[in-house]
Amino acid sequence: MATQELVPVRSLSKSREVFERLRNAIWSGDLAPGTPLREAHLAKQLNVSQVPVREALLQLEHLGLVLRVPDRGTTVTKLTRSEIVQMMEVRRHLELMAFDLAAPRLTKEIEAELRSHVRRMEELAAKNDHFGVAEEDFNFHRTVWKTSGNEVLARTLERLCIAVYAFVSLKRHAAGETMKSAARKHKRLLDALLSRKKERIAAEVLEHLTPEVVIPSSIAGE
Repeated sequence: MATQELVPVRSLSKSREVFERLRNAIWSGDLAPGTPLREAHLAKQLNVSQVPVREALLQLEHLGLVLRVPDRGTTVTKLTRSEIVQMMEVRRHLELMAFDLAAPRLTKEIEAELRSHVRRMEELAAKNDHFGVAEEDFNFHRTVWKTSGNEVLARTLERLCIAVYAFVSLKRHAAGETMKSAARKHKRLLDALLSRKKERIAAEVLEHLTPEVVIPSSIAGE
């Protein structure tokens, strides 16, 4: 029996182009935090159907650059200082659990993966690539979460953190803040993790996730 050939997908290039245009507009500030993103309006502006716009918005949501709320639509990610502080309070407790669980499960392969994220942070910080540094920062922590062996914990942290990473990196970029300390801080986290000493790990995680350190001064208090 002959295998039926699949019809090539032709919307991928359009979807990618729409994604890149929207991402660049968000990154440059042309689409400010909180801006509503309506599929029909964007499709008309970009002279495409709503399908590639919908696909692009899903990709942007995955990166934390937009927030999709059922029955309310999609907006460029915007968080208040109060919201971020509350998220950080929850995250600190969950990260402590993740790092404690991950420490005895470390392997040479996982250590190499964590070191590669730190190395990439250094390279991207030298280029002043805020979003790139934020992505590697996120990937470093995601590796620890997965290593914990607790899938519910890993999924919870990912959902909690992704929008914060994107929004904070946008604010740092807009304020012209540098990211040179990012790799150094993660080296300290990694050293603590490799020590497998509970007290040392806790001290580094708590210091690393202090709201005053994480939240840029450019985010107004609310």
